Amino acid sequence: MILKRLELSGFKSFAKTTVLQFPSAVAAVVGPNGSGKSNVAEALRWVLGEQSMKSLRGKKGEDLIFNGSQTAAKMGRASVSLVFDNKNKILPVDFDEVIITRMVHRSGENEYLINDSPVRLKDIMELLGNVGLGASSHHIISQGEADRFLNASPKDRKEMIEEALGLKIYQIKKADAEKRLEKTAENIKQVESLRREIQHQLKFLKKEAEKIEEAEKFKVELKNIYAQFIPQERDYLKRESYKIIAEKNKINEDVKTAEKSKAVFSGDSSSDTIKKFIKEIETNLFREESELGKLRSSRNLMERETGKLEGIIEYRQSLLPKYSNKEEGLPSISCQEVLRIMKAVQESAILGATNSDIAEARKIFEDIASSAKEFIAKILGKQNNAVAGENDTGDLKKKKDEIQAMISAIEKKEKEITESISRLKFEAEENRRKIAETEKESYQAEAKLREFKGHLARLSLEEDKVRLRTDELKREETEAGALLGRQFLESLSISSRTVLDGEIGLSYQDREKFLKQAERLKIRLEDCGAVGGAVLDEYNQAKQRDEGYEKELGDLAAAEKSLREIMAELADKIESDFFGGVEKINEEFSKFFVSVFGGGKAELRLVKREKKSFSDDSPSLSEREKMISSPFFALEENDISFFPKPEETGIEISVSHPKKRISSLEMLSGGERSLVAISLLFAMSQVNPPPFLVLDETDAALDEANSRKYALMLKSLGEKTQLVVITHNRETMRQADIIYGITMSADGISCLLSIKFDDAKEYAGQ
Repeated sequence: MILKRLELSGFKSFAKTTVLQFPSAVAAVVGPNGSGKSNVAEALRWVLGEQSMKSLRGKKGEDLIFNGSQTAAKMGRASVSLVFDNKNKILPVDFDEVIITRMVHRSGENEYLINDSPVRLKDIMELLGNVGLGASSHHIISQGEADRFLNASPKDRKEMIEEALGLKIYQIKKADAEKRLEKTAENIKQVESLRREIQHQLKFLKKEAEKIEEAEKFKVELKNIYAQFIPQERDYLKRESYKIIAEKNKINEDVKTAEKSKAVFSGDSSSDTIKKFIKEIETNLFREESELGKLRSSRNLMERETGKLEGIIEYRQSLLPKYSNKEEGLPSISCQEVLRIMKAVQESAILGATNSDIAEARKIFEDIASSAKEFIAKILGKQNNAVAGENDTGDLKKKKDEIQAMISAIEKKEKEITESISRLKFEAEENRRKIAETEKESYQAEAKLREFKGHLARLSLEEDKVRLRTDELKREETEAGALLGRQFLESLSISSRTVLDGEIGLSYQDREKFLKQAERLKIRLEDCGAVGGAVLDEYNQAKQRDEGYEKELGDLAAAEKSLREIMAELADKIESDFFGGVEKINEEFSKFFVSVFGGGKAELRLVKREKKSFSDDSPSLSEREKMISSPFFALEENDISFFPKPEETGIEISVSHPKKRISSLEMLSGGERSLVAISLLFAMSQVNPPPFLVLDETDAALDEANSRKYALMLKSLGEKTQLVVITHNRETMRQADIIYGITMSADGISCLLSIKFDDAKEYAGQ
């Protein structure tokens, strides 16, 4: 079972929400006249896409909405939902349950929903076309329309059979292809008209474009020159500018450092202190050296005196052994002779001394003279004493020792002064070295500062050169933008190469060569007088449009050919399925007709309308194909003979009654016509069973005997498709598995009662 339930809300007399479940093969809807039974069939017809208000017993959409009664208010909208079981994916959507809903508002606006999603009527028609459902009445036969199929025209009858055979979806696709083909033909006419119009413009623009082709060549050459010159010059100037800035920043830092160093050495007070200290050292050194000279002079005198004393002692000692064993006195030495000798020693000592040591030496010798006088006096007083010589020698030795002690003291003092002099000389030398180093560093700082300032001056010159070249490059870029467009400059900025370390950019000769070539080309462009290239752009645009139209015409021709192929395929499909289906329907139709009438024959016959003939001057098929493929092909508005109309076919019904001879269906009685229509309808349902079939009192005109035959056909048909039967006939009711009773309450609203016979039998058995 594919039909699960029908939900009505506000539709005609069903003001309240009413749900009809269809769990079995045959469901009957019964009730008194005027209760709203037929509204169920009309609700089914409406939700399936019926657009004819006459078929729905109304004049406008508002007539389908419950209009109220004396006790019930009217409603603002009506809706009907049809629920299908799609677990077997009979409908081509990915839902186990498909709900098709249609709503109408009092404004007349209709809404279509599939599973609560808004859709178009076309979408619903295509979806239902896959299972043979549609807005036609071959599966919904309303009251009084049982023989509508018999009264239909051959063409309409053919369409009803095509829909019953499930060919509606192909008909929809074919109709859509026909509309698209018509639209394509219309588009071909419009595009061809546009192309003819632009051809005249192209001729004029082409002549104008030829005038500026030479200028365009110059532009291309200029672009090539600028494409090489500008990126290299940009990158070179950029690199040089960064390099100069970096060097200037570094040198400025070095200058600051050198200036600080120079300030330190120039204003260093420690140098003056050192110089003063050196002067003090030199003064002390001079004083120490003077004292050392004096000490050395005194030591020399004392050493000579010591030598003399040693000589005298040796002489005295040499005399002692001569007189020691004799009692002879010492040799007679006069006092004057001794003094003369001392005086001579004194004078010789004075002559050997320096002027600075005369006073001190004089004092020393005065002491020596005094000692000598005493010594002589002692000698003279002891001339007769044998030991006198020995005592005088002892005094001389004692004097010598005293002088030796004095010499030792002087030597010690000399050593101290010598060490002091050495220390002072070392300190003086160290301080002189410090001053020399300081002066050297100050000089070096001054030299570096001069060097850095010179480098800064050279960098300023380089910076001026870069600035001049940059200004010149900007002028060239401005002219290039005016001549070749800003987009060209932007492309150069994007494609500008990166200058590697070590590159020096363009040489002077190359740079001058580029500039001269560019200047020559700019002069030629100005002479051409077509620098802007607006005419060429317009020509290119027109040419592109013409090419686009040409391509569009080709695409349209290909689309037309494809659509015709699709239409031919669909026509072949429809035709083959239709003829095969008609044969099967005839077999079933004959069986049902024989079972109802007890004999005879009934069949469907295909009839064709004569094809419209072409005039003698109409193009052949091959000529038409060539004309369509031409880019200049266009149809005139009234040219209806170019394409032939397809043949129109229809269906005629031929019946041979077993008991009487008839020439047409009109000769049958009402009941017989109903049986023929029902037989044909059931035959169609047997060949391609629809999901459900609605019969609205189609048995009303049947007598009791024919009602039983009708009921048997109904039971046989219920084995293949769901049946919703609206009836008053008892025989028909007996075939139902579930009966819905429709009654009309006092407030004018249809109410629903249901009886399931299976449940009733079980209840009766209990």
